[in-house]
This record gives sequence, C-alpha cells and structure tokens, in this order.
Amino acid sequence: MKKFSILLIFLLMLGIVLSGCVDSEKDTDDKDEKKDGDRYSWSTMDEGPYKDKVSYATSSDLFNWVDSSKVLAEHASVPGAIYKDEVIYVYFVDVSVDGIPERIGLIKSTDNGQTWSEKQYIDISSVGEKVPVDPAPFLLDDGRIRLYYFDINEERSGNLESENKIYSAISSNGVNFIDEDVCFTKKGVYDPDVILVDGVYRMYVGDISGNKVISATSSDGLNFVEEGTAYTGGAVPDVFFKDDVYYLYTAGIDISTSSDGASFTKISYRFESNINMLTADPSVIELNDGTYMMLYKTKQ
Repeated sequence: MKKFSILLIFLLMLGIVLSGCVDSEKDTDDKDEKKDGDRYSWSTMDEGPYKDKVSYATSSDLFNWVDSSKVLAEHASVPGAIYKDEVIYVYFVDVSVDGIPERIGLIKSTDNGQTWSEKQYIDISSVGEKVPVDPAPFLLDDGRIRLYYFDINEERSGNLESENKIYSAISSNGVNFIDEDVCFTKKGVYDPDVILVDGVYRMYVGDISGNKVISATSSDGLNFVEEGTAYTGGAVPDVFFKDDVYYLYTAGIDISTSSDGASFTKISYRFESNINMLTADPSVIELNDGTYMMLYKTKQ
C-alpha cells in the first residue's frame, strides 16, 4: 500500500511537470505567433514598404525622363523589370496583406505600358524558410528568366556578423521558379542587378550603410567574385548598357556613366517623381520602339 501511495504521488507530480512543459511550449508558440504578427502588420507600420508604390517614367535618350504619374501597384516596392517577347514583366516586393511575409508580385503589359495585367504572385519551389525580396530579373538567351534576390529572413535572424547572400532562381514562364543557389555573399549588401556584356556577367549590389555600389563579376551568371567599389554617393543600383556606355541609376534617382562598368562617374542628369517626394529603386528596360522605360518606387 505504501508503494502504491508513493507511485501515485510520483505520477501526480509527473503530470504537473508535463502539464507545465506543455503550457510553456504553448506560451512560447503564442509569443512566436504574436511576434510574427507584429512583424508583418504592414498596414500599421509608420515606416516600411506598405506605403510604397510602383510607377514608371519614359525616355528617348536614357538621360531625360518623363514621368507617367501612374501608379501600377500599391503597397509595392523595389521593382525589377525585363522585356521579353514584347511583353513587359515587372516584379516587385508586395506587402498588401497583413500577417504574412513579403511576397514577390508580378504585373505585365503587352502594349508598352498602355494597359497592365492584374497582379499575380510568383512561386519559387524549394525556397524553404527564405523570404525572397529585391527581385532582379535577367533574361537568358534561351528565353528563360533568372531571378536574383536577397533573403530578408537571414537578416531577421539577428546575427549582426552574418553576411548577406544573393540567391538566384530560374523559370521558363516567369511565374514558376526553381530555386538555384547562392550567387554572391557580402556583409551589408542588398538590391542586386545583373547585366551581361561581352561574355562577362556583372552583378551590382547596394551597400546602403556605406552609400555605395559594389560590383562583382562572373563567367556563368551563377558564381560572382567581388570586383570592387563601382560608385560612391548612392546605392540601390540598376545598370543599363547601350552603345558601349554603362548607365548607372541609383536611389534619388541620380545617373552616372562608365566606359568599363567597373567605375562610374556621376553626371548632371537626374530624375524625380511627380507623384511624391521619394523616388528610388530604379529598373530600366528598352522597348521595341527604341524608347526606354524606368520602373521606380515612390512613397506616400
């Protein structure tokens, strides 16, 4: 009887301990969910991409830009564009829905920007826990689209010593992507942009804290090695190559030029939106009529 009493007491104590463990795990889960909910409460944030919009301007010479004053996407930021088979593809960071992480949205135009499709979201298979942002599409010779991006979840890990990684994913239709691998790694860099000139791929990334642009080179578009500082005095880069001249557009939007793509010099031309004060995150493409379009971000 004494043994039974001791066993009963032991079982009761064990139940209390296990109950406490379950409650503790539940409390932790609830705290994590609340933390994530706060993190992604986009519409209540004083700062952040929820107040951003995507718009565009046009040009005939890459220097002088005429603003369309049209909003293509709300609660959208960091646009990246390509022109494929006479269709404009515009990718952007979308935060239109509270409670979920950033998604990459896509809109298209088949008439050089006169009309635009409804927004859709791209899918990147095998992306795992990564949250892709800062989309930079690149059109391959075979018609596929390679999308370079930055994983913002790594930065949210809180490891101040970690290096930022630029990844890539590939697609045949521009909507369904297959994740590839890390293309470039460096602490504090964001906003990739890639061009191909004379068999050399160049990736440009922005170092926001240093207010500069870093360049890296590659022979295959997948493995980039740092080349050096291409520009100081601006970040969030987009580079366009035409008639042996490299054009660099940085947040502001300031314009710089280069003859080799490795070092840029600022010129007097710049572009500012008519919609709002902030004009940033440029992405320049050439249309089939010989004119140019710059997608950009503005803020309320």
